[in-house]
Amino acid sequence: MFARHKAPIHAALLALLLAPAAHAAAQTEPPRRPQGPVAGPAIKLPRGAGAEDQRTQAAGAKQDEEAERAAQAPRKWEYCVIKGFKYNQKGLSLSSSSRTPAAFVRYFPTGSEEIEGATEEEALANAFARLGEEGWELTAVRTDLSISDGTGTTFSVYFFKRPKRQE
Repeated sequence: MFARHKAPIHAALLALLLAPAAHAAAQTEPPRRPQGPVAGPAIKLPRGAGAEDQRTQAAGAKQDEEAERAAQAPRKWEYCVIKGFKYNQKGLSLSSSSRTPAAFVRYFPTGSEEIEGATEEEALANAFARLGEEGWELTAVRTDLSISDGTGTTFSVYFFKRPKRQE
């Protein structure tokens, strides 16, 4: 009777020992996900929606070469300053009300311009607006303070730059 009971126990133990191996063999490995620049889904744009594939290799190489050359070349700048105000006489009267302030803009290496306004603030604002429209960028402001006989005055110089234009 004891031998009869051993056979089912041995079979059950053998099944338990082999079950993990059988279970692992029955499972398949999940597919590996691609890695690197192609890991994401490919996005295909319809024609005319910004996707142009008609660029030839020669034209593409030439554009790449020009971009590389431009990146390597140091950027050149041109500079100007707003350096105070001048007062222009309007009409024949010598009164102060007939004088119009103008911001004095100096371009380097040569050239200058006067930009008028009803007040100094307006002349300065007009000069800033014109220089901004022409691509100039404010890079620095220097303000000098002068004190004499108990009163103080300030004088500001505004420095601008922009990329040098091709000649």
